[in-house]
Amino acid sequence: MADIYLGTSDSGLTPLPPIRWTDGGNPAMPLDYSKQFEEARMLSGGIRINCKSVHPRTWEHSWEMLTAAEFAVFTALNALNQALYYQNNWEDAVWRMVFIKSFKPEPALKLGPTVCRWNLTINLLEVR
Repeated sequence: MADIYLGTSDSGLTPLPPIRWTDGGNPAMPLDYSKQFEEARMLSGGIRINCKSVHPRTWEHSWEMLTAAEFAVFTALNALNQALYYQNNWEDAVWRMVFIKSFKPEPALKLGPTVCRWNLTINLLEVR
């Protein structure tokens, strides 16, 4: 059973491939839960800060040495350009709505004319 799911509905979701690290390091799944605020400088020189009432989270996930088939799953999800259902069982079992904020593929290993391995980093932004 996969630990991370992403898809167009909570019933028709895609289990993401298991995260693999070639250097043997410990898994790190950064979660950013920073406060959102606007800062404005007034004519008097003072600074006024408006703290937002909603603070969306972002998740960064990285995979190394994805096969072409595994990479195609990510490419198809990225091409949807819509909010997706996301569940990360490493964190909790809550379903969240997210957008793919950034999608950074990098060819890692060329094994002939048709076979390639990919490294991929995606950032997910929570929709509230």
